[in-house]
Amino acid sequence: MQTVTNIHQNLCVNAVMNGNSVTYQLVSQFAIGQLGWMAVGFGTHMPNSPMVITWPNADGTITISQREATEHVMPTVIANPTDIATLAAENTILSANSTTIAFTYPLPNTAQNAVPMIWAYSTSKPSSSAVDAQLVQHDKMGTATMDLTQSVSALSTGRGATTTVIGTSTQTIIPLPTGASSDGNSSEGASRPDPEKKIRTHGVLMTVGFLVCLPIGIFIARFSRTIPFLKDKWFTAHWFVQFVVSAPIILSGWVIAYNFVGADHFQDNHRRVGLVLLILYLFQMALGVIIHFFKPKRKPLPPLETWNAHEPEISIALQAMSEPEHTSSSVRQTYPPALPSPETTALMNESGPAPVSKRPTAGDTILPAIKARPIQNYAHALLGLSIIALAFYNVHEGYGHEWYLVFGSHIDEVPFLRHIRAWWIAMIIIIPLVYISGLSLLPRQWRQETNARRTLPPTQNLRSKPA
Repeated sequence: MQTVTNIHQNLCVNAVMNGNSVTYQLVSQFAIGQLGWMAVGFGTHMPNSPMVITWPNADGTITISQREATEHVMPTVIANPTDIATLAAENTILSANSTTIAFTYPLPNTAQNAVPMIWAYSTSKPSSSAVDAQLVQHDKMGTATMDLTQSVSALSTGRGATTTVIGTSTQTIIPLPTGASSDGNSSEGASRPDPEKKIRTHGVLMTVGFLVCLPIGIFIARFSRTIPFLKDKWFTAHWFVQFVVSAPIILSGWVIAYNFVGADHFQDNHRRVGLVLLILYLFQMALGVIIHFFKPKRKPLPPLETWNAHEPEISIALQAMSEPEHTSSSVRQTYPPALPSPETTALMNESGPAPVSKRPTAGDTILPAIKARPIQNYAHALLGLSIIALAFYNVHEGYGHEWYLVFGSHIDEVPFLRHIRAWWIAMIIIIPLVYISGLSLLPRQWRQETNARRTLPPTQNLRSKPA
């Protein structure tokens, strides 16, 4: 008799080789009321590795479910497995502080001193005792290499199991631990984490952080900087919302998801995009700090030229005119007409309107502001919009795809997901419309920035005249 033990913090896998078969004994540190399911698979990674997933039920029965997956999704039942796993009732023990389930399985075709395996467990109960029950994603997972050539002690055995023949099938019931209630929970009442509640919290925090707080900060920058009594306060409100309010929300939601998946990080688009969003958000905060504290010195602009209100907007050059051939005998005109004297001109200027500012064009009011803005400012704005767009995509991936992969339930089956979807549809319409309406304030913003530069003291170069 030969056996080997591979120990994890909450899961121990023992194996005994008997001829052409191996008895595997999975020992969990969770009692029947705390354990959801535990599993081993035969291979080096989850995709395409045959798995034996097992869990205890409240009535003392044990479910052995043989499954497989083509990727990192909930595995499905193998209809006709080549190798069949059979419950080893004599080595299955349900105690008050641990759960031990054993099964026999054909001897692997690999080297017996290095059998590659994967393992996983969850503290969330499957949806039923059926072999095709919905499973909640594992709390922890990993890989192991088992050596079946080592000789150690025999597997532990439990109290006598009861086997009942029902029709053409048999049902084996393992004795429940003393003090266990009818639902399989220990009378000590240890609490079990609720994975759905964790993921709901994660979804709410990330949605609020990326699609409520960040857009509000963007709208503050877009709308308030052109309002006279707010234009000197908009930046304080902008960074307060984007960093002080948003950062704790976003980081908390991200950490919840990171801890939830255990070692199985970044295995699909939703998780990878979540990492990208966090990196982009932190980079955006750093870029905002650089833009604010390392501003290029503003260059003053010369004042606009002046024009007289009596003069036409379009000047017409006077041409010399010759005296006409025929003139009246009583009235004779001279050509060109005599110009008014300087004294008369002075009187006209005193009595008429004074010269006023030249009517500004877009080249006078808008282009200077556009050209003077550093490239990092435009990058900051474009990156902010890109983060919002990517967040819309990832929220959709979360409620539309990731939830099903983790919990096996569709949108229409979960009211929480339907509410998130309705909110998402409303926001993907409202947020772009509000931002586009704010773009109408850009000309006013550019004019204000240009006028502010015209009030700056002129530099020496601007005051100096060419020789």
